[in-house]
Amino acid sequence: MNSKERALTAFSHKEPDRVPIFELSIDNPTAEFVLGRSNLCGFGGKARGFLQNKAVLDGKYYEYHENRIEDKVELWKKLELDVFPGVFPIPKQPSVPEQISEYEWKFSDPNSGFWGIYEYSEESDVYDQVNSSLKEGGLAELEKLTNYLEKQEFDPDLWDFSLVDSVIDGLGSEFMVLGEADVEIGSTFDWAETFLIGLIETPDLIHRYLDARLKPALKMTEMLLERGVHGIHGGYDWASNKGPVFSPRHFRQFVFPRLKQITDLCHRFGVPYVKHTDGNVNVLLKDMIDAGVDGFQAIEPRAGMNIAQIKKDYGDQLTLIGNVDCSTVLVNGPEEAVREETKNIIQVAASGGGFLLSSSNSIHPGVKPEYYLAMLNTAREEGKYPILKKNGEI
Repeated sequence: MNSKERALTAFSHKEPDRVPIFELSIDNPTAEFVLGRSNLCGFGGKARGFLQNKAVLDGKYYEYHENRIEDKVELWKKLELDVFPGVFPIPKQPSVPEQISEYEWKFSDPNSGFWGIYEYSEESDVYDQVNSSLKEGGLAELEKLTNYLEKQEFDPDLWDFSLVDSVIDGLGSEFMVLGEADVEIGSTFDWAETFLIGLIETPDLIHRYLDARLKPALKMTEMLLERGVHGIHGGYDWASNKGPVFSPRHFRQFVFPRLKQITDLCHRFGVPYVKHTDGNVNVLLKDMIDAGVDGFQAIEPRAGMNIAQIKKDYGDQLTLIGNVDCSTVLVNGPEEAVREETKNIIQVAASGGGFLLSSSNSIHPGVKPEYYLAMLNTAREEGKYPILKKNGEI
């Protein structure tokens, strides 16, 4: 089997030749260790924020994304991973930031009045929004933005799909290629307080805002599916280590009906939808399945997510993608501990298919390259079907 066949077999809840290997993102130093050079891989703040903003200001935005894709393709091929996630179009005319300081930028939209300030921390390699008109203006500002968004019509001519097409043309017969789409929830941004207050005080406004964001997301998803991606994944985090960021009741009211519109679109094209989220989402698993989610990635052990129990309870309905702990063993090792954890996860989750091995989130800058490579080597040694249990049984 090649990578694409292997992954699709697992998603169909059948056993391929071996356990497929998935990774959401691989940052430096692991990417640099494998490629032997500097690169633009991963979610790291320098690649995703600092260098992207510099490219925009230098008039090299397309070249930046072209190099980013080339680096990622080379990395995925060298590591012989089975799924290539994170394919998306780029705007033909990107927003040009105002550089406030060496590590601080302001993005402003003169049409909507919305603005946001982003900051990069060299010490932690984190790039994130730290202030915005929504954070300062509260619900009144959210209503202004929603009114503006509701008047906008999706224009496909504003988006450049050439890099999407190049990935599908170049990798589509070899890898399972995933596009991106999700229900945007404001609880993951700097204006989380405004969003959470709105859930209680102005639910109609939150419904309007989410619908205004969902409308173009569905159009973009359809264009990705028409181009031949093999699935879609979403990346908004829903939870902390103790539980969801807002109540399951509100997820059922605001998130899952909209998520089902995305999954229904995927299923119309005959491809799966994969949901990534950090944190403890045990109370949301049944709702995820009812909303049409086919795969669940991350499954954080430190957040109380037991992959063996989830396999037992939902393994016939949900493809599990996880969950070697990237907060402990892939950071601290030793290699023997990495091998043992990888082997144990395969033994409890791989039988019958419906499983792809990955870290419990992503290969972030704290992961040691040698530990990640030990995980991959173990997966290929121990992940051959049929899977043998500790007692030697199949």
